[in-house]
Amino acid sequence: MMQAIAVIAPNGKILGADEHFFQHFYHREVDRELLEKFIQEAENGRTVSYAIVKQKNGQNDVYVQATALYNKEGNLQAVVATYQYEPFIDMRLTSSIASLASEFTFILSAEGEITYVSPTAQYVLKCTEEVCSHELFSFVHHEDIPLLMEKLHTIYATKEKETTVDCRWRTNEGRFIWIHMHAHPLLNEQNEIEHVIVVAKDITKWKCCEEALAKLKHFDSLTDIPNRFYFESYVQHMIQQKRPFALCYIDFDKIKWINDRFSYQAGDFFLQEAVRRIQQHLQKEDFFSRIGGDEFVIVLHDVNKETIVTRMEHLLQSFVEPFRYKEHVIQSSLSVGVTFFPQDGMDLDTLLKQADQALCYAKERGKGYHFYHPQQNRKTMIEQELPLALLNNQFYLCYQPKVSLDNEAIMGVEALMRWTHPTLGAISPLEFIPIAEKNGFIFEITTWVLKEACQQVKQWQTHFPTLKLAVNLSPFLLNRKEFVTHVKNILQHTQFPPNYLILEITESGLMENIETGKHILTQLKQIGIQVAIDDFGTGFSSLAYIRNLPVSLLKIDRSFIRDITDNSKDATIVDTIIHLAKSLDLQVLAEGVERDDQVSLLQKMDCDFAQGFYFSQSLEAEKLLQWLEQHNQSKEALH
Repeated sequence: MMQAIAVIAPNGKILGADEHFFQHFYHREVDRELLEKFIQEAENGRTVSYAIVKQKNGQNDVYVQATALYNKEGNLQAVVATYQYEPFIDMRLTSSIASLASEFTFILSAEGEITYVSPTAQYVLKCTEEVCSHELFSFVHHEDIPLLMEKLHTIYATKEKETTVDCRWRTNEGRFIWIHMHAHPLLNEQNEIEHVIVVAKDITKWKCCEEALAKLKHFDSLTDIPNRFYFESYVQHMIQQKRPFALCYIDFDKIKWINDRFSYQAGDFFLQEAVRRIQQHLQKEDFFSRIGGDEFVIVLHDVNKETIVTRMEHLLQSFVEPFRYKEHVIQSSLSVGVTFFPQDGMDLDTLLKQADQALCYAKERGKGYHFYHPQQNRKTMIEQELPLALLNNQFYLCYQPKVSLDNEAIMGVEALMRWTHPTLGAISPLEFIPIAEKNGFIFEITTWVLKEACQQVKQWQTHFPTLKLAVNLSPFLLNRKEFVTHVKNILQHTQFPPNYLILEITESGLMENIETGKHILTQLKQIGIQVAIDDFGTGFSSLAYIRNLPVSLLKIDRSFIRDITDNSKDATIVDTIIHLAKSLDLQVLAEGVERDDQVSLLQKMDCDFAQGFYFSQSLEAEKLLQWLEQHNQSKEALH
């Protein structure tokens, strides 16, 4: 049964009402004679009930029950009227009916005391009107009293038209309900507050839904601990406050095996039990979160390493005892990577990467936990950062000239890749190329080098038309049949002449991929590209074997050139390689030439080309161009 409440002045003017009154009763035709009698009897202190709105045009009668409100001088100020479509009956039944209503009303005096409590409110709060009148704040949760007092003070002090507040009220059953209170004052002719009408609504269910949604937003549904969203907000706040902390990245071993061996239900059970074991070792101020499927983090406010070592030892020890799922026994351990703010990183992304690197280091070495250290985690960091280096423009090229030993003319340049990392600094190709080959990223790197180098050397060929370009070719690409097509596309896009491109592959790498390698190198030769064997003499091939490959140039490894003038055996090996290569119509280049006496001996041995620090180290494009110009000027001056 729907009820509505209105406050009516002695002259019949509506002073205030709830939303139901304005929706359903405000525009109904009122029997004025009955209304006057109604107010008169209410003024005499009687609680009266009349059908003051008569049936008309099929509408139902409206029944109103009234209670008088007096000011401190004893004069009638208003009448509180409760409207409904059915006649009022026994108050015990009225209370039961009132319990179904979602809104109830309080009326406060000019002094802030409760002078009226609607039947619905009396029922919900299980109190009498007299008790409510004298103990307003005894029903309010202690945490909400300051806010409620502030709102009431504001409305009495400023005579604001209305104000709202949400607070918790205690019922006689001892539980708290949330109510939304909407208050507005009734002013007299002197613009003074006579009463304040408060219409309240029980919003407990709505608050429960709101809290449930907030929990879904901030907590993991399986483990009931904070989720990634909550974790990121928490850590960002810590960083903004510049409060030092340790970030511990946790990984449970065998979680995939548990899911595959038993079931995903077993995996969920394990995660729940693992979280409980960790929670037993947490302190009140620790923050524990699940940020992914099997990824967990603990934020520790104690950043003393010795203390953290002790805590990590206890944590690892708690996983010695196996987990029991139904009839199964599951043995699993955990690994932890630890990093510190602000010592190791100043932002969340960096800290997470560092903690993950420390975690990988701990797992690789069978250690339960490990503290992040830049150098120890260098390889892991390179593996993670390598795919992003191209996108972040961290790669660049240097070029080392190749010189003809016959007339010191420039034969060409070799493009050499370089990587400058923002935190690790310069990373040698000897470090990142093997990782790129292992992770399958060498294809993208090589095609990038080819494109960049072809564009650059094409520009130089305007002034140095016979300049050739050499690019290293990973043996892993000899298994990529599509590589030839990519090379063709790059040459076409850059308009670089194929006969000026040399692809260099190591002797050992070629021997490991001889069958597919021969096919791809033959295709490259058909395009017009030259193929060179790099580091010749360090592998297990022979010139007799190489004669059947589409090779036009041999590069003698620097290890034979280093002591060529002092070691007769090295000199003999180099001289033999040169003469046998000549017999097979192959050109020869010596690597690592650093001294004048090496140049003189290689000239006597009829070596074709040389490269090394004697001529120039590898240079960036701008400086290499200067070197080319200066070299040509010096050569012209000599002639």
